[in-house]
Amino acid sequence: MLVTGIVITAMLLLAFFIGLHVSVTLGLTAFLVGLGSFGTTIMDIFGHIPWNVVNSQSFPVVPMFFLMGELLLRSGITDELYESLNKWLYKLPGGMLYTNIISCGVFSCVSGSSVATAATIGSVALPAMLRRNYPERITLGSLAAGGTLGILIPPSIIFIMYGLLAEVSIADLYIAATIPGVIMLSAFCVVILLFSLIFPELMPKRDNIVIPWKEKIACLVSLAPVLILFLLVLGTFYLGIATVMESAAFGATGAFGIALFKRRVNVKMLKEAFLSTAGNTGMVVFILMGAFLLQFIFTFFGIPSELAKRVIKLGLSPLELIIIIGAMYFILGMFMDTPAILVTTVPILAKMMADMDVNLIWFGVITVIMMEMCLITPPVGMNIFVIQGVRERMGGVASEKRIVDVFIGAVPFVIAMLVVLSIIIAFPQLSLYLLGG
Repeated sequence: MLVTGIVITAMLLLAFFIGLHVSVTLGLTAFLVGLGSFGTTIMDIFGHIPWNVVNSQSFPVVPMFFLMGELLLRSGITDELYESLNKWLYKLPGGMLYTNIISCGVFSCVSGSSVATAATIGSVALPAMLRRNYPERITLGSLAAGGTLGILIPPSIIFIMYGLLAEVSIADLYIAATIPGVIMLSAFCVVILLFSLIFPELMPKRDNIVIPWKEKIACLVSLAPVLILFLLVLGTFYLGIATVMESAAFGATGAFGIALFKRRVNVKMLKEAFLSTAGNTGMVVFILMGAFLLQFIFTFFGIPSELAKRVIKLGLSPLELIIIIGAMYFILGMFMDTPAILVTTVPILAKMMADMDVNLIWFGVITVIMMEMCLITPPVGMNIFVIQGVRERMGGVASEKRIVDVFIGAVPFVIAMLVVLSIIIAFPQLSLYLLGG
């Protein structure tokens, strides 16, 4: 078992190092190890596993949420959402920085993708904020960090992947993530408040423009579609009216209705939405196929069980083990992207945690928070690269526009994430309260 584990680890690291795609890395590693152990019989075994992945009752949730996000992105609602929130928040210390975070939080409720959230809100917010002379680093950091809410606030594609890999209820994961998601959003707002109070000289002077209450209330009309979609997606299964799959279908239908109402539906728009949905779904499908193939190999050789036994013999408490896992994720996040980390570790760690009587729903929430931090820490912080890309598209690639500015701007938000993570670990009931735990 030890030799096999070392061989698999070496093969994975080599494949990731030379730049193979996550799904290819996982599937090829599983196939080569299986071929050496089973011979050509592995072909018959591996023929059934991919079918079981796509035949799962939970799997249709993936394309439905992707389609909902794609339709919403093309409905033109993002600009209206940002402007509406800004009219309510611009007078606060930090002004539009709050709008960045709240907009990301609201958009996350109907997107489920961190990259989509960061790219969409960043494209709207960054030009407007720099025109008003907001400090660039904290502006960039707020957009990169706000985007991470896309994988914590439901509906989240990462939670779907975790649920499938750990074999736990996706609906329970969504419910458990609600309170931590609100806490994380609030923590980001606290960061902005503290920055504004400590460095008031860096903030632009607030103008004397007074927006009438009538106009503020009227602008809430543009938020109505998002609220309706939120109720369709989350309200239906929170209230037990629909399953997660049915809620996802409601969301996709609702997003189409919004685009139709705004007269954004045409052949070109639908073609782009469907092709992007198919591409993103295909990516997730192949990653999950590779993950389950490798999981079969792990299970056959008894690697998860053996690791669990050895960890239990060490006498570590669940808290100590989670701290070690957090350090491991931080290191892995320097070299691997979020899906790669998730699919290579969860099948093993979920088994270990279950053997130690750790609640896998709670563990899923803190795992996703750890994944969030990987998105804005060097050197493979995906949201950092997304915001830098938006920044470069605005004014071209210039020597002074260094990506390190985005990383520096994200540092206070990483600290806030660590604080929230510590709170969720120390008080598991914050995640399990809505589940009656």
